[in-house]
Amino acid sequence: MSNSDRQLPDIIEEIENEAAFTLSKLVSLYGFTLSESRLFSLMFLEDHPMTLDEMSKSLGMSKTSMSTGVRSLLDSEMVEKTWKKGTRKDLYIVEDDLYKTFSNAFIKQWLSVVTNNTKTFTKLSKKLNNLSNETDDSELKNSILKYSKKIEDVIDFYRWLEKIYIDIQNKIENPNDEKKDMYE
Repeated sequence: MSNSDRQLPDIIEEIENEAAFTLSKLVSLYGFTLSESRLFSLMFLEDHPMTLDEMSKSLGMSKTSMSTGVRSLLDSEMVEKTWKKGTRKDLYIVEDDLYKTFSNAFIKQWLSVVTNNTKTFTKLSKKLNNLSNETDDSELKNSILKYSKKIEDVIDFYRWLEKIYIDIQNKIENPNDEKKDMYE
């Protein structure tokens, strides 16, 4: 075995580490912690189902930390539990389709924020409406109505965003549609 052959495994490991680190930077933009991002990157690049023990060993982190990370990735639908004949431990694998994985995670977060904010602004709008009905002061009433209009504009904007996000989500979930063309 030549010197270059002995160094090959080290070079391959270095490439794998750099690839996982670089991909984890992208994953972290979606609001995942550094360990969750590294975990997803490892699982995606390994391209086979992994146990918590394997993840822990590969990343040099505790099994508890891996369990917490996997739970978060499961909740975001970026990882799923799988089964393999002859294996008693839980196995986890990532979705191979990065378009679907990242888009779903991101769209899900956006829709959650839009839904929660729409509810908040709707409550605020009702409060303003009630306040407007309670006063006889025309100047105060006019001020409330102007502010209410701004609130309604925000609600309309959130409803518009929601329609866009749902449309994008539908395109992602229907593989026969022009899913990838949307991103190219």
